[in-house]
Amino acid sequence: MVKFRFALALLALLQFALPPANAQERLTVVLAGDTGLNGGGAPVDARGGWKGGRLVTGAEALAGIAPWLEGDVVFANLESVVTNRNEIAARDKMFVFRMHPQGVREFAEAGINVFSLANNHALDYGTRGAGETLSHVAAVPGLRAWPGLGRTRDEATRPHVFEMRGVKVAVSAVGNAGGGLPAGEGRAGMLQERADFPDVAARLREEDAELRILSVHYGREFDPLTDAADVARFRHAAAGAGATIVAGHHAHVAKGVEISGAHLVAYGLGNFLHLGTQNMARFDICRDFGLLLRVGYVRGDEGLAVETVEALPLTGMHLRVAPMGGEAARLRLEVLNYLGSRLDGDGVQGLRFRPQSDGSGLWCASDATDARCAGWVEPEVSARQAEIVAACGKVVTRGSF
Repeated sequence: MVKFRFALALLALLQFALPPANAQERLTVVLAGDTGLNGGGAPVDARGGWKGGRLVTGAEALAGIAPWLEGDVVFANLESVVTNRNEIAARDKMFVFRMHPQGVREFAEAGINVFSLANNHALDYGTRGAGETLSHVAAVPGLRAWPGLGRTRDEATRPHVFEMRGVKVAVSAVGNAGGGLPAGEGRAGMLQERADFPDVAARLREEDAELRILSVHYGREFDPLTDAADVARFRHAAAGAGATIVAGHHAHVAKGVEISGAHLVAYGLGNFLHLGTQNMARFDICRDFGLLLRVGYVRGDEGLAVETVEALPLTGMHLRVAPMGGEAARLRLEVLNYLGSRLDGDGVQGLRFRPQSDGSGLWCASDATDARCAGWVEPEVSARQAEIVAACGKVVTRGSF
């Protein structure tokens, strides 16, 4: 009798502890833009990065955004050389960035576990600096992938593959201003985005993975409107070449987000946290915020499907990144909705985000079972649409404001 009662109690405990047989498996992917913890040309320091003559720690700079970095796959573009040496010579450029490996460890401790290393600052300290980046980033606990640099073309195009909660993930990266391949011992180089985008996308497609992420550093700075040619090749990389997510960055401003089936394209994530960037608050409503996305996947009979996308407008990306709240956040979501509306067509849906009480915006698939999606409807066109259209259509350069 005692054994029988014990068996009944164990069965009841298992029924309580295990999810129902039809429960959907969920996976959260967080996407953030350009990232670095030091000012332009500043010396590296294990204590933090320099901004305007002041030392800023990673914990201080990230404190306001930490809760939003909770996810299974958390991506950012690391736009900096990573080194603990100050004697490596910089290239002759207007802006050069380097940061201490401790800063990368602080980013990882905050939740980021995937970095793209392919961008126009990867070679700021030559192929030797890029080699330093590779060796230091590979040694950071908690990081699962860091594609984009390599000693050979094969290594630079190779997707980084890992498993997360039973899902095989592959990540590739390509950026502008590449070179230096093949590289000598202790050095590394990078492919060039305009020439090598097709090869990187094709190799990612060949990888046997359920979630494929392609990071692309590209385009004109300060332009929230995506060029038609870039739209065409990003869509081919997604629906055509099998990338589950295409994550774009470099322009310093947010761009529209679109979905086609299980494929999501974020054309521009803007700045996330980079001490080497300017305060974007000086620009207009189409350019003064960064963008963090949280993509909620569910696994069904046909594999992963996007159920929700959260969009969080960011402020303070040059010093202490934080969510933009209140009416300011609502207006920037309306900017994103306008940019998304420009992407509709050809089986593609530009995403519109409904404002939430925490300053984020939410998009829900029509069959979403997430409790937050109960009663979700697409938001109406902004009452300030004419102002948004005019602002986003302006030609803006670094010295425009």
